[in-house]
Amino acid sequence: MRVRGAVSSSLLLVGLAIASVGCNKNAVDAQKLAKQAQSIQGETPKDAIEQYKQASQLDPTNHEILSHLALLQEKQKMWTDAADTWAKAAAADPEHGSDDFASYHFHRGYCFWQAALKEPGGLMSETGKGYLEKVKEPMQKALQKDKNLADAWYYLGKAQEALDDEQSALESYTDAINTRPDQLPYYVDLANLYLNLGYGGEGLAVATEGQKQKDNVKPKSDAERDEAYSALYNLMIDEARAAELLNKPDVKIAALEKTRSVPNPKNAAREAEYQLALAYYQARRPNDACSALLAYEKTPQGKDPQSAANHTDATGKKAQWGCK
Repeated sequence: MRVRGAVSSSLLLVGLAIASVGCNKNAVDAQKLAKQAQSIQGETPKDAIEQYKQASQLDPTNHEILSHLALLQEKQKMWTDAADTWAKAAAADPEHGSDDFASYHFHRGYCFWQAALKEPGGLMSETGKGYLEKVKEPMQKALQKDKNLADAWYYLGKAQEALDDEQSALESYTDAINTRPDQLPYYVDLANLYLNLGYGGEGLAVATEGQKQKDNVKPKSDAERDEAYSALYNLMIDEARAAELLNKPDVKIAALEKTRSVPNPKNAAREAEYQLALAYYQARRPNDACSALLAYEKTPQGKDPQSAANHTDATGKKAQWGCK
């Protein structure tokens, strides 16, 4: 999930005005270097990074230069370097309180989360777990500075869940939703966690409440729109999972049928159609089961092994059920 603009832009993308540094020559030279780095970062980001570093060495108290460097390092996916730079930005200007900038601490924690994801052994490797532990402190510090930083609650919850602290994760995801109820991915993670723990009623409540928020989502880009569609689809899947746990086959079928109405702009794999075929067959609706199975065969196969297995199984079931 991407970092939302409300978290990462307004405080950081500030001007680099030379007038703000007074007469200190190093500070003036640092600003000149930073301006030059800003002008080339789109074309030659590596050179820009080196210039930002030089600028920060000339004026280590300028947290704005450091924040620009850290953002560029993030764009280049230099996650551990960026985390270190965010720490320096937070500590750079104690007189004017850069440590109080919640977004600096949030970004540091977010970089550790991304570093954990990047580990070859995954989140559960020893190095991955180490990064996950590092996520918590800066996220908690960000929330001390600004308790309404919804993404900080969310990524804190993701780290807690990955570290098997499920109760804390449930609380953090809930706080994220209470802060920004229009963010559908928050509901997806909370519903998934409830369902993974076997709490069907709670999972169903979260999944259905999240779907009610769809009209409140106001995407600002195609990427945000696609993310919202994906989350809405997953909430319907979660509703079906909850219905399965609660032994409500009609609710399960209705939830899976709803997934057909969700746009699929990236033509991603849609395993709901396969699950719907099975649900129809169990409900003794063979014609509907065959129709869903044939529709599923036309969908793209996902990259995960389960999708491949489902497509293979669908081919076998088509013959077994006599679908034409």
